[in-house]
Amino acid sequence: MISKDPFIGLEPVVLWKHFAEIVSIPRPGGQEDAIKEWLANWADKNNFLHRRDNAGNICIYVPASKGLDNSRTIALQTHLDMVCISAEKSSSDPGSGKIDVIRDGDWIVAPESTLGADNGIGITAVMALAESNDLLHGPLELLFTVEEETTFKGAIELDPSMIMADVMLNLDAESGELIIGSAGGIESVIRWPVPTKPIPEDWTVFNISLTGLCGGHSGIDIEKNRLNGIKGIVWLIQKIKDEVPICLCEISGGDAYNAIPIHSETIISIPPTEIHKFEEIIASTSEDLARQFSHTDPDLTLSKTIIDNLGIRCWSDELCNRLVDLLSTIPSGVIAMEQTSPHLVETSNNLGVLEVRDNTLGIVCFTRSSVWDAQEQVAASIESASRLAGAEFIPDPNKTPPWRIPYHSSLLIIAQASYRDLFQREPPLATIHGGLECGTIQEHFPELDVISLGPVIQNAHKPGERVSISSTAEFYELLSEIIKRLSS
Repeated sequence: MISKDPFIGLEPVVLWKHFAEIVSIPRPGGQEDAIKEWLANWADKNNFLHRRDNAGNICIYVPASKGLDNSRTIALQTHLDMVCISAEKSSSDPGSGKIDVIRDGDWIVAPESTLGADNGIGITAVMALAESNDLLHGPLELLFTVEEETTFKGAIELDPSMIMADVMLNLDAESGELIIGSAGGIESVIRWPVPTKPIPEDWTVFNISLTGLCGGHSGIDIEKNRLNGIKGIVWLIQKIKDEVPICLCEISGGDAYNAIPIHSETIISIPPTEIHKFEEIIASTSEDLARQFSHTDPDLTLSKTIIDNLGIRCWSDELCNRLVDLLSTIPSGVIAMEQTSPHLVETSNNLGVLEVRDNTLGIVCFTRSSVWDAQEQVAASIESASRLAGAEFIPDPNKTPPWRIPYHSSLLIIAQASYRDLFQREPPLATIHGGLECGTIQEHFPELDVISLGPVIQNAHKPGERVSISSTAEFYELLSEIIKRLSS
């Protein structure tokens, strides 16, 4: 749900026109059918050929400008899906296409949810380029991949016949810089049985919630040392059970494996005689967390309510101890910094999701690293901790490799020259701790020359995601210039 006001008068007009449309199209990972149909209808309207592969990717083929049929073919790649997260009690629901959008100075913002500028601006930028009568270009291949935010399925299972280009511009960057490298990733899934034991009839049951956290992108924001909601609630449970007899009945938190959890909750039962001690522990832990994370998570709130104990079951003491020990052991946050660039994160892990599915508690982590062996080692340590706890560990069949562009890349040279000539300043080059599809797609095309660029997007993967209006215009101008030079 958006008003018309946020996008009035924005440039490039066609880019923002299309973006205003896609914010109302649901596109969580694995559920991209609606956006694919919308793109196919757009392609048909413009007489562009298009095809889909078995993975669900769609590629739209834009003919060359008149007289440039023999120019270089250029691939422009974006992903279709978005992370769908809303603030607590918000009316916004990106998963169903309901996003409240406002304009705040130089920013287009979704105050209470993710916006989908990641990677929606990339989607609408290539559409605007394809419709432009001013840009002279060779043949364009607009490649839209699926499930980037979840499984990387689109990049991993890409049909190599979808594109013929030998250069590709990935449009998933979020810093306004030219991105020349990104981290790889490994998802780890741990399965744990749900509670089966009845709680004592006379014990009191509490629901405890940890909310108001800042969260963020598990790659870009991981170095900011924000509180992981799951880690916070586990720390609380550990403190309670060290001093009070408890039955652990439920624990959950997080929305996506690649987003730092902004909320968590647990249900525990305690003897009525221990309520006073229990409340003291809650109060002291709340103060401790508020003090420790006063700068990163100033709005964190720890709250409790008494609930009905009807039908509630719990884990045995042994299983409770093993589960809490496992969750305490799993690392979450920065693990190592780059040896040659100590200001950059090399390796991290995010304890992203705890949820019950199919009568099983699922624990989902995501490890990132610019060093392949390092991410393998972290995943192996999580597997070892799971095995010691007696949990089932499910390895990731879709590991993604780190990616680095060679400095002799001809595409990088053209991009740098385009940036200098347009903006009269040196182009900023960066490697990011986030994951991009570049390396995975390059596995299908070893000779493919790839670079990544995009506008400034802040708060990706969390409520309050926003995109800079001025940087979007600059990004579009740079993208157009690179394409023009590649086509000449």
